[in-house]
Amino acid sequence: MRHLSSAPPAEARATILVAEDHFDSRHALRTLLEAVGYRALEASNGREAVERAVAEHPDLILMDIMMPEFDGLQAIRALREREDTRTIPIIAVTAMDSAQRVSMEAGADDIVSKPVDTRMLLAKVRDLVEQGA
Repeated sequence: MRHLSSAPPAEARATILVAEDHFDSRHALRTLLEAVGYRALEASNGREAVERAVAEHPDLILMDIMMPEFDGLQAIRALREREDTRTIPIIAVTAMDSAQRVSMEAGADDIVSKPVDTRMLLAKVRDLVEQGA
């Protein structure tokens, strides 16, 4: 008789792309996501986030808005323009109140303010991942 685990198999875990230019913040988010069972990918700027999203097709993206080279708003717009990434849920992560409205206008599905409330973030991640499942 096989023992059935309540945890999903590794293949069934959702993949989350963390796009954040600050190493400590990116690492903290990755650690948090992996601790609750998600597979986490990283990108250190918006251009890399678009490239990783196209290559990996994550189930959700956490997108910092203020990043060098190619900011989060540019990355969100680029992802929304592509057929293959248009429907990937994106949570904008920002410390600026003024960026919240423009993040939603750019195509973000939700917003999390910095400093990040981890319980609220995980609830939003879970809700968006389950919607896409």
